[in-house]
Amino acid sequence: MLHTGSAIALAKNPEKLALLKKKEELEQQIDELKYRKASLAVQEYRQQLAKYLVDLAKTQEALDK
Repeated sequence: MLHTGSAIALAKNPEKLALLKKKEELEQQIDELKYRKASLAVQEYRQQLAKYLVDLAKTQEALDK
């Protein structure tokens, strides 16, 4: 959860705001992928999950700077 100061800082920084939006989208994609897991081949699921997790980690790292 963001504190008021953090929310104000994000609002003043469009780059951080865009990164936060990207992070939320990636988290949603991961959730959707988990929901579809049973309908995917194991290898395909793992490849997609790995890609999303790497993207999420990079986005979080950029947010933490």
